[in-house]
Parts: sequence; C-alpha cells; structure tokens
Amino acid sequence: MTVTATTSHVRVPKGTLVHPADGGVPATSTREQTVKVKRIFPVDVKSESFYLLLPDDMRLRYFEASGSKRSIDADILDFADRLTGGDYRAVEWTGKWALVADVQPADAPAKAKKAQKPVKEAEPLTLLQQMVPGSAWRFTRDVELRYMVPNPAYANVRDDIVNSLRELPSHARTLTVEAKLKDLGVVNYIDKPWGRVEAGETFTVRSKLTSGFANGQDVPMMFRGEKFTLPFTSLESVIEAIPEGEDVAPRHRGAMESGEAQVTEAA
Repeated sequence: MTVTATTSHVRVPKGTLVHPADGGVPATSTREQTVKVKRIFPVDVKSESFYLLLPDDMRLRYFEASGSKRSIDADILDFADRLTGGDYRAVEWTGKWALVADVQPADAPAKAKKAQKPVKEAEPLTLLQQMVPGSAWRFTRDVELRYMVPNPAYANVRDDIVNSLRELPSHARTLTVEAKLKDLGVVNYIDKPWGRVEAGETFTVRSKLTSGFANGQDVPMMFRGEKFTLPFTSLESVIEAIPEGEDVAPRHRGAMESGEAQVTEAA
C-alpha cells in the first residue's frame, strides 16, 4: 500500500528521519508512532521544498545553480533520487514531516477513533408524557376529590397584621406575620371536598398547562361531563391510561365543577 491523497493516518517507524515543520534540524524518530496526516506536499526539484532534502554542502550548490539558472549537479539529483526512492512527496503532521517513502498508511489508533455510541433504547413514557390531549383515562379505585379555592379573608387579615408590625425589621416582621396567621388559623387556600369518584370512571385529557397555576405543576385540563382541572401529582396514583383502540364507555356520575382540584384517598 502507498500513501495517497485520501490517507488519513500514517505509521512512522522508529529510526525515520523526521524534519521539524519550522525548518529546524531533522532527527531520527526514537519510537514508532501513528500520526494523523495534516497535508501531503511535493519535494521534487521543481518545488520550493526540494532544498530541505539536501545536506548543507549540496544545499549551497543547489542554491548557486538555481540562482545562476544553470543545471543542477548530477550528484545532487542522484542523492535526492536515492533518498526519496523516486517518490518526491512528503507527509506533514503536527509540527513535523517525513518523506512518503519512509512511512506507511495506517489505521487510526484506537483512541483516535470515534467511540461508537450505544443505541439508546427508548425509555417508557411516564404517565405525564402519555397524558396528551385526546387521551382517555380511568380511575383505578374509589377516591374522594378535593379542590383548593382562595380564601377571600386571607389578604385582608394579612394586611392588617403587616400594618400593625411596621416597626419590626423586614425579616422579623415576615416571621411574626406568618406565626400570627397560623395562630388565627387563617390560610391562603381553603380545601373543599368535591365528591367521590368510583373505580372505572373515565375522563379525556383536553389540554395541558404548565405555569404558575398549581405551583408550577403540570395541570391536565380534562373533560368529564364538564371541564375541570387537577394537578397531575394528585392524579398519578389513582389513574391509568386506556389503551388506544379500546372501546371506552363513559361512566360519568355528574358534571365536574371547574376549579383547581386535588385527589386524596377516601377515608
């Protein structure tokens, strides 16, 4: 095999004469190595690199002949022909080069080959990922649905407490306000029972929202009689997807009210 324009790597045997790319003093390689080819360039007598092949005394005579446009001495041409083996090309890699005649094509070393990425098996979809618009679901057991509504008294009571504590530093005032609200039993949201659902009842996902609603949780918008919303975390343990193609006979005991609802286990 010989080095061609498509050769990507070459093996540089131990003892090969290696030239620095910056024109420094060449030296023999102390070890065998496989290198990545940067470029292949000509070093024949018509090239600008021919003189790099010659020892100092021949290099001087070569320049004199070139400058006076006379014939190059035959011994110089014979020397170059023996040195290159008739292949007047050189291969360059990182900061160095050598004659093509002194190297061999090679495969990329193992560490240079791109690792084959293992085929990643598709992970099963989570319930939330399966809960796409139009998907049908059923409750797996009897549960009591509850929903949260804002407490209209909360804001007024909190403002009154804050106004009475303005002399306190901000951090201390915040802690005191929360403590007083807790002592008074005033909460931001009121937990109200909605009613029970029975195992086997079905609903259809209408859309999904991800926002500040329900504290940033994904909120499926569903349809069961009428539209209602539930945070996904409250549904996860009590629902299952209805396989596509399965005949779904809706079991609606009544129209669901609108609101931010939570699902809790029935007592």
